[in-house]
Order: sequence, then C-alpha cells, then structure tokens
Amino acid sequence: MKLTTHNLAIGYERKIIQGNLNLTSETSQMIALLGTNGTGKSTLLRTLVSLQPPLEGEIKYDDKSLVKLTPIERAKIVSVVLTDTVFSEQMTVYDLICMGRIPYTSWTNKITKEDDLIIKQSAELVNLQHKLTYSINKLSDGERQRASIARALAQNTPMILLDEPTSHLDLPNRIEVMLLLKKLAEENNKTIIISTHEINLALQIAHYIWFLTTDHNIIIDTPKNIIKSDVFLQSFSSNHFKLLSTGDYKLL
Repeated sequence: MKLTTHNLAIGYERKIIQGNLNLTSETSQMIALLGTNGTGKSTLLRTLVSLQPPLEGEIKYDDKSLVKLTPIERAKIVSVVLTDTVFSEQMTVYDLICMGRIPYTSWTNKITKEDDLIIKQSAELVNLQHKLTYSINKLSDGERQRASIARALAQNTPMILLDEPTSHLDLPNRIEVMLLLKKLAEENNKTIIISTHEINLALQIAHYIWFLTTDHNIIIDTPKNIIKSDVFLQSFSSNHFKLLSTGDYKLL
C-alpha cells in the first residue's frame, strides 16, 4: 500500500500551516515525522486519516482517493493511534485489541474464531499475550501504549499512523516502543508513520524522516542525510546550545 499526496495543504479554518506537500510512502518502512511545535505534525497525521479535511490538494492510498473511501473501506486501509486515549475502567487488554476487529465484524459485533486468533496474535506481537485479561488501567504506561498498538495491528491495515507514541513514557519504554514499531514495519510489511519529538531515537531507528520546517516547507530524506541539513540542525538548536551533525548537543 502506497500513500501519496499531491499539493496537499493542511491547517485549520482556512489557515494553512503547511502547503504544497507532495509525499510518498513505501511498504515496510517506518517514517518519523519531525518538526518543532506548531509546524503541523499532528495536523498532518489527522488529515491523512480523514479526522480533519485537507485545505487543498489530494490524498491517495494506492489509486484510491481518501475522500471517496467509505469509513469501513478507510478502516481497512489505515489505522491510527492517537495520544491521550481515555479508556473505560472495565476495559481489558483483550477488549481494547478486539476494537480493531470492528471493521470486519457483522452488525452483531460477534467475534469469530478467526477474530479471536488475530486478537491473540496481535497481543503476542507486542508481548502482551500474558495480560489479555488485565484491566487497561492496571497496566504500566508502556504496556498501555503497546496494547494500543496491538489494537491497530488487529485492525489488519497495511498502514499505521501514530501521534506521539512515546509521550509520557520513560526512556526504556520509549526505546522499546520505537524498536517495536520498526520491527513491525519490516517483518509485517507495514508502512508506519509516527509524529514524534524523540529526535535522537528517530534518527537512529526510522528508515526515513519527513521534516516539517517553520517556513512551510518539508524535507524528506534518510536520517543519515537529514542530520547534515543546516535547516534541520538550526531548528533544534537555540541561543544556548547547538545540535551537531553527530546527533549530540553542544553548550554555547
């Protein structure tokens, strides 16, 4: 499944945050969407999954225009994991992952043996197969995020978009989630696009970087090349420290 955009403009109430976005993704890639606050990372992700309308341009999944897809058709192509999801106190890990099967169940929402197998396989992929009966609210932050990823996996879409998947996590869990997402992309033929503030982790783990600049431009390149960009280095530096092309910071 290939995502492409043509002259896409994103924003709110006719205020364009980023315009003329011509993007292409490939299968089995993890793409990190980077940029300083206000450059439109979350807005772009939400636009790509039709949670808010594009201001201009077109979004396609293979040869299918996003605006022409029904909600069920869209739910079978792309799944999304947003930040700060609120969970019911009674919801178990199994219940959450089960929600990923909604596009495939009948109007009765009856879970078949095949659905049950997919739910359990999705839990195993994120190493939560032993906690399917646990309440979501009894999990650690890292486990809760992995359960949300498992729900997206159970949705069985070729693309998964995640908004700040490592927010509120400690360093070991941030690394674990990022490595998990890369592994899922490579081994399960998924295209995974994440917005993140984890610059160093993204540069080490992602296959490609989509960098949204403050002057309404986007730079697309490999981590190895983008770290050499003066615009990229300057964007994440200040009057008191400088981001180096090695990924390290230097006090001024």
